[in-house]
Amino acid sequence: MNTKVIVCDLDGTLAPSKSALEPSMAHIICQVLKKHRFAIISGGSHEQFIKQFLSHLVCEDRYLANLYLFPTNGSACYVFDYEHNLGWKKLYDEQLTVDERKKIKDAFGRAIPASGVVTEEPFGEIVEDRGGQITFSGRGQEAPLDVKSVWDPDQTKRRKIVDLLKLEIPEFEIRMGGATSIDVTHPGITKAYAIGKIKEVLGVSTEDIVFIGDALYSGGNDESAKETGVECVAVSGPTETEKVLAIYI
Repeated sequence: MNTKVIVCDLDGTLAPSKSALEPSMAHIICQVLKKHRFAIISGGSHEQFIKQFLSHLVCEDRYLANLYLFPTNGSACYVFDYEHNLGWKKLYDEQLTVDERKKIKDAFGRAIPASGVVTEEPFGEIVEDRGGQITFSGRGQEAPLDVKSVWDPDQTKRRKIVDLLKLEIPEFEIRMGGATSIDVTHPGITKAYAIGKIKEVLGVSTEDIVFIGDALYSGGNDESAKETGVECVAVSGPTETEKVLAIYI
């Protein structure tokens, strides 16, 4: 097993936002898993990982043991226990408390109408409880990509809501992600936090990790990965990610 650990963002990097993993990407990841440990960080929930990623990844169980999932930006971790034939298991889960969740949801309930941002006829939930993270999605959690991409391309709508939230709940981390999302977590729960958890769980150093993401630019939700000192590779989307991953096969 190569010591290099490949770490990828999910939405926009391995698959389009909230969309299924393509067969070509699934094939390449299975090939990478034969030689490397592979970790995925996303703001999405564990359920979203299953729906979008795991249900489309067909690999031998012995190679799945090299796969590490870090939903909600590392506030939880799931590993595949091949040795004991137990399948996927939760290694840890740092959830928000019941009171914290209520406080955040109530803040959204006030900030959204006060912002003047229209959220009528959404595709699914507007505010989703992901355990370690509360996420607002401007067009709903199940909105198709073409709908999401035109809703707030310059982040103007979400900035209005974020500014109001910062006044209401300044003790939490509040940041924009993806095309329509606002994520609220405990302070410091970012891609950088997740990379720290990867180092801890896998017992590796900064030099062992390469991070691949589509939003490493200033203000992007992958930007914090650069703070960790790991090697970072910027990609424009899944097609380019496939080319980068092919290097590690």
